[in-house]
Amino acid sequence: MKSEDYSGPEAFQVEKRAMFATEWLPLCAEGQIAGPGDFVSASVGGWSVFGVRDKEGAVRVLRNACRHQNMPVVNTPSGNCESFRCRFHGWTYDLQGRFLSAPPPVAPKDPGSLDLHLAPLATALVDGLAFFNMGAPAPAVAPSLGGPFSAYGGTLTTEIACNWKVCVEHLLAGKGPSPDFAWHWPLLTVRRAGAVAIVEQAVPHTFLRTRLLTHVFGCAAENHQQAADTIKHVCERQQADRAAGKLAIDDNSLIADFHLRLAEVYARGGEAG
Repeated sequence: MKSEDYSGPEAFQVEKRAMFATEWLPLCAEGQIAGPGDFVSASVGGWSVFGVRDKEGAVRVLRNACRHQNMPVVNTPSGNCESFRCRFHGWTYDLQGRFLSAPPPVAPKDPGSLDLHLAPLATALVDGLAFFNMGAPAPAVAPSLGGPFSAYGGTLTTEIACNWKVCVEHLLAGKGPSPDFAWHWPLLTVRRAGAVAIVEQAVPHTFLRTRLLTHVFGCAAENHQQAADTIKHVCERQQADRAAGKLAIDDNSLIADFHLRLAEVYARGGEAG
């Protein structure tokens, strides 16, 4: 790993096309989209997507790109709605992503064309989390998290000014594989304490912005706010270290494995940094 891999856009672009475009990626906890019309949106590894539960209870992950001019149809991180309407030209879609209507001046010539629907992505629900895959075709099996977990207690959202790799390195620091801790390539860790499970999800927004989602099962999410605040403080300090050339030491097998897998990604996608 080099300093530029944490502080410049080139590595992020390699990661986008050689890793985020092919791996199963977590989007949210099922509990965040528990009712019909509930949705969450995010930019994950450079891909703008959203997940929604339809009126029949099914969860879908869709590309957040209107089929008219590829503008986003969802502009808020979460909410509840009956349909999705692009605010730029008014193309409207139902909760399954199917095209419904458009104003006459910008209406498609063939409103029945299947090409007008929002692009669906391979979706999997695993142990209380929703995953998606950009690949076509996607791998058949999404990763198991070792559940089932206890009742969903909520999700904390922490915005961190760091590269996503810094966040993952911090989550892995001082840890090793055990019944109480597991890392799931590339973005998830699971910590257990009796009936309580804490799933930490790194969401790479840009090469210098990461959203950390702390999904809590078995107790109230608020109990872990201080821990999330500490992660933010430490990761932002470590980001400054990485930018200055002070890199993480492979002090355990998990971090060493993380760096090895990243090296393979860069080899597939071209030299980064």
